[in-house]
Amino acid sequence: MYHGKYESKHLQARPRRRSSRKAGTLLLSLLLVITLALGGTAAYLITRTDPVLNSFQPSQVDCKVKEDFDGTTKSNVNVINTGDTKAYIRVKLVTYRVNGEGQHIGGTATIPGFTPGVNWVEFNGYYYYTLPVAPGEQPGAALINRIVLTGSYNDADGGKQVIEVMAEAIQSGPAQAVGSSWGVTISEGSVTAYTTT
Repeated sequence: MYHGKYESKHLQARPRRRSSRKAGTLLLSLLLVITLALGGTAAYLITRTDPVLNSFQPSQVDCKVKEDFDGTTKSNVNVINTGDTKAYIRVKLVTYRVNGEGQHIGGTATIPGFTPGVNWVEFNGYYYYTLPVAPGEQPGAALINRIVLTGSYNDADGGKQVIEVMAEAIQSGPAQAVGSSWGVTISEGSVTAYTTT
């Protein structure tokens, strides 16, 4: 009996199976080598790379009152931005009476009339400088050029007048920060109540 055709077909099929097994084994080996190389590289980078420190520093917003006072007259009343970012500045003037020892006493005291400097606007008891002030700078015009305090009162309470200048600063941007903290919207020469839209 002749089996030549059958044997030749049968013999040809076997080498193909071996060839596909070799290709599969080669592919699997190649994937294993790549995976080990990538894993080793990642492990090396994680253990050998120096950490990067975050050097973020938040801004400082602060201010300081600057004034001349000779015992009866306040002059050149202004505010210096002592922070490190542009800021809006506002001032509240508080007046009261003191006795000879500087202790608070009764009686009313009224702030004498004055004209605020250029770009200073009074709104709800505060004086706002309506331009942002750069770090280390002060408003271009003093809030008060000159104001004379009452040296002695001739009523039953007596005493003399004191005016305290209380200043605050807030970063000039974003506008929502000013609005939500101070309740105002500031623009050059104008201060209005803050409203959300």
